[in-house]
Amino acid sequence: MNHKPIISRFRYPRQVPVKTPKADVISKDLVRRGFRGVGPTVIYSFMQVVGLTNDHLISCFRFQDCMAAAEGKEENVTKDDSQQKQCDHVMESDLSIAIDNLSLSSE
Repeated sequence: MNHKPIISRFRYPRQVPVKTPKADVISKDLVRRGFRGVGPTVIYSFMQVVGLTNDHLISCFRFQDCMAAAEGKEENVTKDDSQQKQCDHVMESDLSIAIDNLSLSSE
């Protein structure tokens, strides 16, 4: 995986596997270590949920978003830069006030 998700380009739902050889290996290793209920199907589902593999169909509206996230590209930001800077400034002010209010003396 080399710090990047496995991207599958499935066209039809019937092409999406329920388990893979990599999930089999992980499952066997976990069972060897004493875990229970970690079959290859469960492990593959976990891999999908945490983003280790992208099994969205190429026709899915989320496919391109997941591809962009895998490549590390930023999505369109909902706030413009001025709103973001203002929010950052307010957070900095709140943080500095909180730090000023702390009593660090060891009385």
